[in-house]
Amino acid sequence: MLNAISTKGIAWTRLTPTVLFFAYVLAAVTTQPGLFLQNLREFSLNIMFSLLPLGLLVTVGTSVASQPQAPLQYLLRHGRTVGVRLLTTAVGVTFGIAAFWTLKFQIPMIVPFYLDPSLATLDRALHSGDPWQWMHWLIEDRAMGALILIYFPAWLFLYFACIALAAVHGDPLTRRAYFRTFAAIYAGLGTLMAVGAASVGPIFYDRYYGGDRFSGLIDALRSNEASTPVLQIADRLFIAYSSGAEDIFAGISAMPSVHLAVATLNALFLRRISATAGAFGWVFVALTAIGSVYLGWHYAVDGYMAIGTVVVIWKFASMRGDNG
Repeated sequence: MLNAISTKGIAWTRLTPTVLFFAYVLAAVTTQPGLFLQNLREFSLNIMFSLLPLGLLVTVGTSVASQPQAPLQYLLRHGRTVGVRLLTTAVGVTFGIAAFWTLKFQIPMIVPFYLDPSLATLDRALHSGDPWQWMHWLIEDRAMGALILIYFPAWLFLYFACIALAAVHGDPLTRRAYFRTFAAIYAGLGTLMAVGAASVGPIFYDRYYGGDRFSGLIDALRSNEASTPVLQIADRLFIAYSSGAEDIFAGISAMPSVHLAVATLNALFLRRISATAGAFGWVFVALTAIGSVYLGWHYAVDGYMAIGTVVVIWKFASMRGDNG
């Protein structure tokens, strides 16, 4: 009898992530079906032109590295399994991210933004001044273009590359740890915690709360031509928020930083591959953290919360056990 109970417990533990995933997607579909379908369609294209080609490239590279004398034999032997993993991952990520953006759009409908004054005050107290001011004092204006490249296109490339690498990784424990942490980032940090800590971030602070607390930051951004795409994205997001018009990938949230959370996950995952890859990952985390503050998307504490939480989640997700 104890064995039967134990078996049922293990089966339920294995099933739980799938049940939670479907519940998460269902929450998005039932609350804003039109926006969900828009996000689903758009992200499907991103997956098609990013994740799947990268997955194919990773698979070929793995074949050459694992069996350099006969990579084609390795590819034929493992290609079907890898292909199924990639396809399953692509479908899961597409539906999950579409749900995330749909639910993110609804944050101010559930809890009006309120936490920014406290976050800004905490930031100032911890750093003996506003972190964005320190960043702009330490980093020359001409570096803004490089920070934007790191924060947007480089981050997105690493995002898809690590998903592809994780999907084809040979160690099931590492695959499980990666995707469970990935899911926890979007559902736990990016949705549940973001609702509880509803905030807009420095770049939207004055527009939402009034006043000129971050006018210096906005002036610094506007004075640099490199920031044009950043300000355009900010305008689009705030227009979508203020008008209530449904728009793809449109949602405002500062605390915690999903951007930093994903970068941290990638660093932890890359460390499993090699020490050099892990070092690169952590350097990228640092640069992403700098960019998030420099460009005004986040308070520094948003990043601290994200990094610390993801490290803890990763440790739990990496534990060995009978739960598969």
